[in-house]
Amino acid sequence: MPAEGNGARPSICERGFARGFERCRRALRGVDRAETPALPLGEAVHPAALAAVAVLTANDWLLKPHLGAGLVTGKLSDLAGLAFAPVALSAAIGLVLAACARLGAPIDPSLSRRRLIACTAATGLVFAAVKLDPRAARAVAAAISLLGRRAAIVLDRTDLACLPALAVAWWIGRDELRRVPLGRPAAIHRLGRPAAPALADVRWAGAPEGRVAALAAAIDAWQPAQIDAWLAGVTAPRPR
Repeated sequence: MPAEGNGARPSICERGFARGFERCRRALRGVDRAETPALPLGEAVHPAALAAVAVLTANDWLLKPHLGAGLVTGKLSDLAGLAFAPVALSAAIGLVLAACARLGAPIDPSLSRRRLIACTAATGLVFAAVKLDPRAARAVAAAISLLGRRAAIVLDRTDLACLPALAVAWWIGRDELRRVPLGRPAAIHRLGRPAAPALADVRWAGAPEGRVAALAAAIDAWQPAQIDAWLAGVTAPRPR
């Protein structure tokens, strides 16, 4: 037997989990079509992002009132918040840009690598600031209180150890980019841009080159049926 292709293969359980995760992700993300694009908030409704929200909610509303604000509950809030905050910020920006685009602004509101980097970096910088600077902590606590819930931020340098949780948000963003951000084909066509350069972020995130080329050709020729078929069939690259 040839040696090529005889490496380790995913188990049935692993394949089943991957398929289930993908079905869940598509159901949460919504249906995106060339002529009726979905709202650009796929990163914020990613299953991993929503799991972080569930952890944050359970910790703040259940665990802290019963167990008190201690080492475990405090760090758990920080970890979950850092995993979700960058993608929530990105989705909020996307919704504002989508509203501007509908008013005629020449912009693409979908997620980009640049926005993912900016939102992740901004979250990390703000988190570090409120843990190190009392003035920044008071300002952010006051802003949160305006939303209807009193907040107090305790300065604690050890909380900076939670910053690696930003890697979760980074992974979520790359996962969304790899599958083509919601509304991207429609935005490329509306703006009259060549599709191949506009899909550079999708290739960077790891989408198969051949599939990206096929999508670019369909967008340039504006073939909505082919674009919709591509979007409906997007999955993670299959192991060989």
